[in-house]
Amino acid sequence: MSKTLFEHLSPDTGPKRVLALDGGGVKGLLTLGMLKALEDELRARAHGSPGFRLSDYYDLIGGTSTGAIIASGLALGLSVDEMIALYQRLGPEVFGKNAGDGVFLQSKFDSKKLRRALHSVLSTKTIGSEELKTGLAIHAKRIDTGSAWVVTNHPLGIFYDPPADSNIFPNKRYRLTDLVLASAAAPTFFDEITIDIEFDEHRRPIQKGYFVDGAVSANNNPSMQLLMLALEPSYKFGWKPGADNLMMTSCGTGARRPGVDGKSFQGLPPGLRGVHALRAMVYDTQVQGIMMLQALSEPKRPWHVNSEIGDMRGTCISGVPLLDYQRIDVVLDTKPKVRRGDPVPPMTPIERLLGRELDALTLEALDQMDNGKSANLDLLLEVGQAAGKTFVDATYPDPKFDLPEWRGA
Repeated sequence: MSKTLFEHLSPDTGPKRVLALDGGGVKGLLTLGMLKALEDELRARAHGSPGFRLSDYYDLIGGTSTGAIIASGLALGLSVDEMIALYQRLGPEVFGKNAGDGVFLQSKFDSKKLRRALHSVLSTKTIGSEELKTGLAIHAKRIDTGSAWVVTNHPLGIFYDPPADSNIFPNKRYRLTDLVLASAAAPTFFDEITIDIEFDEHRRPIQKGYFVDGAVSANNNPSMQLLMLALEPSYKFGWKPGADNLMMTSCGTGARRPGVDGKSFQGLPPGLRGVHALRAMVYDTQVQGIMMLQALSEPKRPWHVNSEIGDMRGTCISGVPLLDYQRIDVVLDTKPKVRRGDPVPPMTPIERLLGRELDALTLEALDQMDNGKSANLDLLLEVGQAAGKTFVDATYPDPKFDLPEWRGA
């Protein structure tokens, strides 16, 4: 039986479960592959119920950019298969043709195409919609004020429904489409999104907010911010810490360290150097989020952070774990191009995962956020499903977080 939104959000209705979804453009299909494995396992525990959705299990689903798209769909009660179908349409439609150079003159893609694609799922629904089945958090960056925005559907939030005389537009009335577009407005890929923020006594807009991708803050991996939502009293969730009370599944979009040849970097114009620096910053904040969450927990399958500290197995700086945390992702390895007569390079982990060899260009393309070609989308989904199965089984998610009705049936 599905829980009400109140039951999902109330701190008094048992252990809480959080799903954190990274940004990454079309690589969201890789995330969906991992979520497919997760949904299949949890549906099996729900005794094969065809109506089971991740929104029945997770009490808060939060995401940035492509993660915000997926989070919104899942929170509305869509299945992972329905979200996969959306992405298989969205990829070619939105990323099929460049609208500009993506650096100096015009953003690379047309935001209107993304809006049209999202409308088929989100329509005119708002963050206060009764159609949201569970908690939802969308991360964006308001560039004109420099503030990182995290908009949730928690009715006790300070900006969810402020007094009418404040002239602040209530969060509950923001359209999901606008918030998701704001979260996904990655610089160079899409134009910034403008949203009316404040109104005069006649309900005429007097202040606008200008938003770009949440990755421009520290929230491309939103897990740290979602932990703060759960535990910081100001956010009003008021959930209990502890590995028996709070769990988080954090899903990436495939990891590859964004290196660049030093001499080539020096020869680039300043605009392109800035783009490379921004990508490096996003990667660093993602890794830092994983490192901090693993330092506050004891993951069953810890993620390798770097060559200095390894996977942090056995590390818990808080003494007692604050939560049950698991990172699910896959490293998007590449390999050198092979010329005739060259020795055949060893198989990459991805190739071993799939059980077949892939050429260097195919592997390289997997990390491109804007590669909407059907073959690349299909491969992302396949990699995600294979990777998900290496993390998800009868022991994860931990059965102690199973819904009570599953145990009683």
